[in-house]
Amino acid sequence: MIKNTIIVSIFSLALLSIFSCGEEGLIDPHGAVELSPLASEGFQAADFPTNNGSAWTYLNVGLGLYDPGQEETILDLREETFTIRIEGTRDISGFTHRQATVSEIRAIVLTEQSEEERFFRAAVDHLSANARYYRIDSDFLEFDLPIFSTYFLKTPQAYTESAFDVFVSFLDNPVLHQKHFPPRLLWDFPLQIGKEWAVFETKTSPANRVIRRVINTNVSVTVPAGSYNNAYLVEEEIVGLSQLPALKLSDDFQTLEEANYEPAKYWVVPNIGVVKYQYTYLLTDRTLANGSVVNLLFSGDFELNEFELPDDNSR
Repeated sequence: MIKNTIIVSIFSLALLSIFSCGEEGLIDPHGAVELSPLASEGFQAADFPTNNGSAWTYLNVGLGLYDPGQEETILDLREETFTIRIEGTRDISGFTHRQATVSEIRAIVLTEQSEEERFFRAAVDHLSANARYYRIDSDFLEFDLPIFSTYFLKTPQAYTESAFDVFVSFLDNPVLHQKHFPPRLLWDFPLQIGKEWAVFETKTSPANRVIRRVINTNVSVTVPAGSYNNAYLVEEEIVGLSQLPALKLSDDFQTLEEANYEPAKYWVVPNIGVVKYQYTYLLTDRTLANGSVVNLLFSGDFELNEFELPDDNSR
């Protein structure tokens, strides 16, 4: 009996040593854990920082998101930033996930009366599938809600997002928790030129399939946080949207003009993370004031303004 107990204990310790992932203590949510591969070329999981305390602040360099809903004249939107910060953990379906919290958007707004700092929440891309997040049953909502936080696992093979909190301002308890079905494979390591993978896909009608592909490496990019010449350029496409005719606001914001959905783009720098991303998204079957029904196209353009990374070699 004692001999059997010792054997079971040794076997349990062996399993723990295989299934644990170093400092992060994260376990693959699907149970299909692989041993760490030998070092190879490309962007490795260790190159993508996820330590507790890591933070990235992004500046909106495209159209402003601010919509005051008040009768006042916005003369200028001087600045608009938000921060994604890794802080804490949460159990998701029995596995420990890291939490990435999304801050309020900070805006410097110039009106006819004054220049002031304002805080609000709005739906932005949040670095995953063009803000296609919240759904009821199998259907994605035709409008986007602000994301409060996301929950992810990182292994040597992948960065997988399993759940998120959405912010609904008119509720008494505005933060609602929801799991992804299926989980989202945001990064499939190692990143190498030509590599392609499915972020997620649904089998129900209407089907949704999002894919990412590495289209270039050693790309030069300059953002407020610095200049880099070793970025990986990753494209993300929601399959089928490019075939839909759409309209977007003209540059002078006075008229609507024809436009086409384009895949999102992410510039990812080793040991820094995503330093720039651009995306377009569609709101389908929208009724205009003249009664016509159209698809409306919007866009986002964000650059890394500043970042904080803990001084730790284990990421």
